[in-house]
Amino acid sequence: MKRTGKPWKDYGRYGSVGIELVLSVMLGWYAGHWLDGRIAGGHGWLTALGFVVGVYAGFRALFVAASHMQRDIERAERQERGEDPWSAPLSPGDDSAPTSRAEGDETESKHDG
Repeated sequence: MKRTGKPWKDYGRYGSVGIELVLSVMLGWYAGHWLDGRIAGGHGWLTALGFVVGVYAGFRALFVAASHMQRDIERAERQERGEDPWSAPLSPGDDSAPTSRAEGDETESKHDG
């Protein structure tokens, strides 16, 4: 089953992450530089602080987008397998999760302890 969604939506959503990263760093640096010239008398500490804040904000946005992308990929894979793509995925230790063990394997694992 092929995905029939709009790929342009994904390109726009995740393609802007690099731009957001660069703009965050630039905005932090420029804001720190401006504040440094106004308040601190040009020592450069606020410029460096603004740069660090911009880098943090940019990479935080990058990790949030990566998390959203991972969820979208998992949802698409569940849909391709014929599962409900909007249901929560089962955790590995969930008893209701289907297992591929044979019935004889369960008795071996009980006696290992």
